[in-house]
Amino acid sequence: MASAALKVLSRASKKLIKPLSPTPLTQKLHKFSLIEQAQTHTYIPIGFFYSNNQLGVLCNQPAQISKLLENSLSKNLVSYYPYAGHMKDNAEIDCNDKGVEFLNVHIDAPMSQVLNDQDCYVKDLIFPHGVAWENDSDYGLAVIQLTHFDCGGIAVSTCLSHKIGDACNGLQFSIDWATLTRDPNAKIIPPYYISDTIFPSPPSGPLESPVVPSILEGCTQKRYVFSSSKVSELRSSVASESQVKNPTPTEVLSALLFKCVAKAVTANSGSFVPSKLIQYADLRGMISPKLSPNSVGNVLSHFSTHISNEVDMNLPQIVSLMREEKQLFRTRDNIKENAWALEILELAKGLPPQKKEFDEYTCSSVCKFPFYDVDFGWGKPVAATIATGPYNKLFNLMNYKDDGIEAFVMLDEQDMSVFERDEEFLEFASPYANYI
Repeated sequence: MASAALKVLSRASKKLIKPLSPTPLTQKLHKFSLIEQAQTHTYIPIGFFYSNNQLGVLCNQPAQISKLLENSLSKNLVSYYPYAGHMKDNAEIDCNDKGVEFLNVHIDAPMSQVLNDQDCYVKDLIFPHGVAWENDSDYGLAVIQLTHFDCGGIAVSTCLSHKIGDACNGLQFSIDWATLTRDPNAKIIPPYYISDTIFPSPPSGPLESPVVPSILEGCTQKRYVFSSSKVSELRSSVASESQVKNPTPTEVLSALLFKCVAKAVTANSGSFVPSKLIQYADLRGMISPKLSPNSVGNVLSHFSTHISNEVDMNLPQIVSLMREEKQLFRTRDNIKENAWALEILELAKGLPPQKKEFDEYTCSSVCKFPFYDVDFGWGKPVAATIATGPYNKLFNLMNYKDDGIEAFVMLDEQDMSVFERDEEFLEFASPYANYI
């Protein structure tokens, strides 16, 4: 829970923002793909911080900031109309222009106190309470929160339903919204809605209910920063000892996290368990024909790196196996042979779950996405972040300003207590960041 010293003093407003113009009748229904049917109505939470210096005279005019963002949001929803609709069932959305919730919140603390707190739940105050990563919510398909700090700085957060799109879409939504805030007359390229065209419903019909929940119970999150120099050092070390001579930052960092977290789990359990690292990949640029970055939908699959023996749980071996799996992944047909879709179809059969052969860890990287380009007219954010979640043994990687990569690590409390003291990991990672 967030620190008791930080309190949400008031919710100045909660209103519905509707699209500026009605959605055409030809676009009134949005169908979910198989992957979206499998997911619960969970939200992808992304937040951006802007200092009082960036806001200038606006830092003392919270009502004007809110009005500015509300007006541009209304224009943005003309293109992103499914988020303003109503989910009829697990198969489709009625794009009825109901609107999205827009919240105004004031936090009784300066922005620096929230950003620099070691407790990740403190930064979660900038997200709507009880929304981020939740399996179900009384809110609609999108919830926006504008947070005002005592110092005059603000945070803008979006929680967009994973039933419609992924993190790539969440970021593009914010980029387009920011563009319309800077210039109300800007021309936004309308997104292309993939819907169920790539991953249609099973022949038997849409899934009646989701089969992949988020599980947050008993988990805690810690955030770490890898400076550019430390990332380079780690890449050089792995390259000198493995068959991979040009390892990427994501490869070496995900391997380091995998190794050190598995080591903590082994220490607590008393014995090594065969383990695998699952990594999700965006298919937009990999399928034919390629999809543009503003294609809205969950177009993804995954590949896995398996470690069966503890002696192989070392960085050179992990990265070498990871590169092999990645290359195999890129050569297969990830539509017809989509690993994620095939797993969903098995889960949908409702059979008793089989005992898993490997302990599962997951790494999701959004390092290629330009989170620090979201400029509402006040310059680049001083920080960008995601909320705590959504499940155990997960590592989220994203760029950290212009210098390095930030890792958000989700573990149960017992494993985290061991992991956060790992000397090999702390040789490269800083436990938390002083953003401002």
